[in-house]
Amino acid sequence: MAVSPRLMSVVAKLMDLGATPLEIAQVLEAVGESPDEEGIYRELRKINPDLAESFRREMNLFVWRSDLRKEPFTRSRITKSLTRETGIPKSLAEKIAREVEERVRDTNLTFITSSLIRELALIKLIEYGMEEAYRKYARLGIPVYDLLSMARKKEALEERVARKILTQYSILYLLPKPLLEAIYEGYAEVKGISDPFVPFAQTYFTRVTDVERWFQGLAYYLIGRPYVDIPSIYVPPSLEEHHLEVLRAISRGAGAILWSTEELDGVKVSEIPVYSFGRVPDRRVLDLVVIDVERVFISSPAPEALKTLEELASALEGYQERKRELARSGNIYVRLEGMDRVERRGEVEEFFSRFRLLKPSE
Repeated sequence: MAVSPRLMSVVAKLMDLGATPLEIAQVLEAVGESPDEEGIYRELRKINPDLAESFRREMNLFVWRSDLRKEPFTRSRITKSLTRETGIPKSLAEKIAREVEERVRDTNLTFITSSLIRELALIKLIEYGMEEAYRKYARLGIPVYDLLSMARKKEALEERVARKILTQYSILYLLPKPLLEAIYEGYAEVKGISDPFVPFAQTYFTRVTDVERWFQGLAYYLIGRPYVDIPSIYVPPSLEEHHLEVLRAISRGAGAILWSTEELDGVKVSEIPVYSFGRVPDRRVLDLVVIDVERVFISSPAPEALKTLEELASALEGYQERKRELARSGNIYVRLEGMDRVERRGEVEEFFSRFRLLKPSE
């Protein structure tokens, strides 16, 4: 027999309050399968008056969920979500849930959201030094002020909000810490950081100017791409509108992404694509990582600089492993900038080759 969500929430609340299985069974037998708060309160008064008063106070505390539903505050829900999403021990999850509950009660708030509950739990995870669990449990979003600022521009609001949130996802879950530090310090840059869920595409990119030959090459690419999940097509700005109409139809049929470096109707604009192109035709490249070698060497004496490069290379390998969760195979496309201004060019090139990082052909 199916148990109603309402009945399950009542049972969970009684368990949170310390009711014994016998007390819970007695109450449920008396109130039936469609319990109301007053009926439960009356039955509890007969069995355990103190428990009844605790129950009445508890049932006045509701949580407003992001799916616009309201439900009684239940400590066990916090415990379950912590263990499910972070993998921390149940005993620690229960301890955090109790402390979050105490904090909520101390605030005397009348409007409690699931976002607030999660934020309080996140603070506790930090207090207990659970950095990895914090990253797993974090909620992605943007401040209200930023959202209103974006809304005032009235241009592609949904896309800009999505890009900001997707960038947060990349930072929290995909980029290893050493690479993040290098990005924040200006040593490295990841192109396509706001596209974490399309890392396994390959781009058809050619400098052929003859339109007929260009389309012949495109047909071969689309037919002969056995390892490409999401094909993408670089659209030369020189194509005429009737060619673009054909491309848009091809894109819809093949599930392909159209991109260009210039504004074209129905085409994604990107200065540097996330996808492989040029002379790496048979690889699915996860991302383009740009490393400013000159800055690495200028910022440190030579021995320390080489150590920094080693940390970067190690971070890139870690990044590649993380991305493999989303792609079956592939490499990271790396561009080293400032090489012509670094005296130890050969040493740096040899160093990076040891880590099997794919560099662009000249």
